[in-house]
Amino acid sequence: MSDISSFGATAKGLAKNPIGIIALFIVLIYGFAALTLGFNPKLEFWERVPLVWFLVLFPVAVLALFGWLVSQHHEKLYAPSDFRTDDIFLKKSQISEKREADFQASNEELDRKILEIVNRLSKEQLEPEKIAKQVAKEVKDATTFIVDGRAFLGRPDAVFTYPIAAFETLGALTDEVYFKLSKSVRPFQYGTTWVLRNESTGDVIRTLRMLTATPPGQPLTDIRTLREVGIHPGNTLVVEPPPC
Repeated sequence: MSDISSFGATAKGLAKNPIGIIALFIVLIYGFAALTLGFNPKLEFWERVPLVWFLVLFPVAVLALFGWLVSQHHEKLYAPSDFRTDDIFLKKSQISEKREADFQASNEELDRKILEIVNRLSKEQLEPEKIAKQVAKEVKDATTFIVDGRAFLGRPDAVFTYPIAAFETLGALTDEVYFKLSKSVRPFQYGTTWVLRNESTGDVIRTLRMLTATPPGQPLTDIRTLREVGIHPGNTLVVEPPPC
């Protein structure tokens, strides 16, 4: 009886989040198949063969499926109770919604640009190879942006190109740039020792730390999307000391 109670308590605990539900489902299916094969002497040989193959291949299929879930949909594998506070869960949901909206807007803009380029180049009667190269260049410009740290680091190779979709938030971008500058600046010093300036507009990208006058050296997450702060595909962000 205690074993049944223990199993029930474990099952109840696993059912609290998607990962646990998947694990419980896998255990039950595999367990029933193993019990059927091991404790049913009436099974004929031809009836046992599919069960044996199932027991052999099922773990491999589960591993492949779980790997795909973790790599493609990891944010959906957690329940609200897995987060330390409700605010963190809500912030994560807001980030995902904003990212999806930005991704959709970027796709629509990219489709429009490609159609515009193809129509323009077709009228010029260029060779297909030249059209393909021009389209590839425009696609790259429409999906990436540049961080230029040459003057700040004093290195001619300090130019970094990133896909616009690589960063969910401004905080993720500043963290990435910090790691490129880590030998020259200290952690959590954005706005104090370095900033990013949008070369096309001349505006400094102001993080939440700067807007709230939070002292340097303290972690502060900025969950705004790149589009919200004025960073768009094709932009060049220059790393430089903060303006006086």
